[in-house]
Amino acid sequence: MPKKPKTIFTCNECGAIFQKWLGKCPECNAWNTIVEEIKDTPVFKNEIPFENSIHPLSQVLSQPIQRITTGIGEFDLVCGGGVVPGSIILLGGEPGIGKSTLALQVAQHCQTLYCSGEETLQQIHLRSCRLNIKPDSVHLASVTDIDHIESLIRTNTPQLVIIDSIQTLYSQEITSPIGSVSQIRYTASRLADIAKQTQTCILLIGHITKDGSIAGPKILEHIVDTVLYFEGDYTRDYRILRAFKNRFGSINEIALFTMTATGLAEVKDKNTLFVQSHHTSFPGSVISATIEGTRTILFEAQSLVTATSFSNPRRMADGFDVNRLNLLVAVIEKHAKVSLSSFDIFINVAGGFAIDDTSCDLAIAAAIISSLKNIVIPHSTGIIGELSLSGQVRSASHTLRRITEFVNSGINTVILPQNTIEEVSNAGFTGTLIPLANIAELTQILQHL
Repeated sequence: MPKKPKTIFTCNECGAIFQKWLGKCPECNAWNTIVEEIKDTPVFKNEIPFENSIHPLSQVLSQPIQRITTGIGEFDLVCGGGVVPGSIILLGGEPGIGKSTLALQVAQHCQTLYCSGEETLQQIHLRSCRLNIKPDSVHLASVTDIDHIESLIRTNTPQLVIIDSIQTLYSQEITSPIGSVSQIRYTASRLADIAKQTQTCILLIGHITKDGSIAGPKILEHIVDTVLYFEGDYTRDYRILRAFKNRFGSINEIALFTMTATGLAEVKDKNTLFVQSHHTSFPGSVISATIEGTRTILFEAQSLVTATSFSNPRRMADGFDVNRLNLLVAVIEKHAKVSLSSFDIFINVAGGFAIDDTSCDLAIAAAIISSLKNIVIPHSTGIIGELSLSGQVRSASHTLRRITEFVNSGINTVILPQNTIEEVSNAGFTGTLIPLANIAELTQILQHL
């Protein structure tokens, strides 16, 4: 009678291993993330050569990173100026958002091995024809065995390897099913080892779970060098690529694309995505600017304040943190002497854009007061500033960059914190500057615009 295989319990979040099932992982405190798996003992040895000696940091010679440019400026920007040989990149996003499309467009600009476990070679060819991909530098393989992939990489020595997707890879040394924590952890570790040995950049495409996180163990994100996430809305054409981890560049950069019939196109005028010109302004609409890495992006904040029919008024926000909204409402009531306890408040950032920038507090507060008081704020007016709990208007980060973007977009009036007025004036801004020290003055200023 064959022996019953031993099982272990693994946390999907942190990769911790336990001998019995637990509702809460004691390592990362995540609930309902521990799953049962067959215990495997793969024979895998890290083959990266290491010198059996130590070196003082001051004597270690560093060489400049020779990045590979992909020909897609937005993608290179998020990666830090191009992809790094020997690095491993994880690209996640909703199904159908454009991950494989982006990968195929990147592939045509360097010697690439495209390993697909989800599409046949004929399906990839059809998609490449639709995207007008140059086929000379792209080599396809329908393979999911990690040993076969390693053999192809070492034999063909490509500059870039695309794995579509990491959840379809498997190793014959692991008895767990394809897509399990053990398979993903093992194959990702093997690929990271191969990338460093061969100095090949490997791009992994990853699925996501229903809560929006990348499927598989959290250790997958620790293994890779860069984690990119594709955001977007099926009802809109634009896509946003964000870096959540990058060992070779900034994590604050974003790339902007629009989805067209021939694939993803880079956005040249980023401000037209989220701010549209109106012939007439209307109450509750405010223009502000936020910082995303090296980019300054204008956006339109919209507010609707209506009398509530409930005992507890509703506070809802799309593209803005609802907890931050509740804080701003409390500051407005306390220091601007505006009663909002009997009104529902709805906030929307136009275009489906999401902001997480406290320097936009004043703009949100202005939109709320504008809607409540039926005050029209002209779209030739920009508002920036952070609100403190005392009602003081604090200076915004990168004020001059925001002002410059206002000027480039034809905005000639700016409401800004009083303590930054001198800095902006010295920079040569020729428009109208309206300083604001406390939110108590905001209603009066809006009424005189």
